[in-house]
Formats: sequence, C-alpha cells, structure tokens
Amino acid sequence: MKSCRESPVDLGLEGRLRVQRILTVVTVLACVLVGGCGEDPTLWSATLLSPDGNWIAVAHTVQHSGPGANGAETIVEIKQTKARIFDRIFLKTSTRVLAFANDGASMGLKMNWATPSHLEVVFRDDPEMLYYHVARTSGVEISVRDLADPSSFSPARIVH
Repeated sequence: MKSCRESPVDLGLEGRLRVQRILTVVTVLACVLVGGCGEDPTLWSATLLSPDGNWIAVAHTVQHSGPGANGAETIVEIKQTKARIFDRIFLKTSTRVLAFANDGASMGLKMNWATPSHLEVVFRDDPEMLYYHVARTSGVEISVRDLADPSSFSPARIVH
C-alpha cells in the first residue's frame, strides 16, 4: 500500500535527474532569450536645435553586446521639429546622417548649426571610424571634419 507522501509516478533517481537537467536547460535558454531581447543601452547623447528651430540634431552612442555584435556605435540623426501629422504617424521622423564605429564621448564629437540648413559635425578619432555619411538630405547639408586631420573637411565626401 502506498503512503500519501509517495508520488503516483515514481521516476526513480535516473528519471528525476533527467527532469532536472531538462528544467535547467529550459531555464537557461529562457534567461538568454529574455536578456537578449532588450534595447542596447545608450552610453552618451547630445542634442542641438537649429537656429530657426525647424531641425534638431541628435547624436547618441549605443553599446551593442552579444554574439558578433560587441562594440559601441555613435549615430547622428536629424529630425524636423514641425513635421506634419501624417509624417509623424506614418513616416520615419528622423534621418540618420552619420554613423561612427566608436563612442561619441571618447572621440570628442561636437555638433554645430552653421546656418539653419547646414549642420557641422567635428570629431577627433581615426577617420576610418566614420562609416556612414549623408552629405545632404531634406534641404540640410551635413559636413564632417576630423580635428586630428585639418584637410578632412568636406561636406560631400567621407573622410578616409
């Protein structure tokens, strides 16, 4: 006769160890999946409003982590501050104009609106860190200059 404490299904020691292993694997996989689905943290950011108030430049550095994606990336975007309702709802509200494979704070990235339609970005780093540059978009010209190389100023070309 079975007592109340005994399980109706007795797996034995080997069966219980197998169940524990399966539960451990499932728990680890669940933690990895949940932990890997979040947004990459922002390490640094800066914003600058254009002189006429129509544009805002936003620079931010994100720290990517995980298999094959370890490193910092700094992105500069411009946004129109007075976008139409349709644009805000259905269209992308910001445009990426520069991207660097480095941390904006450590490379001394600075932004300046030379005119209401000309954004200047300066930095001090290896020029190869700049891997994306849009020279003009939506009537705004974007120039970039590496302070370590005075000959690098050019609104229409990527610095090499």
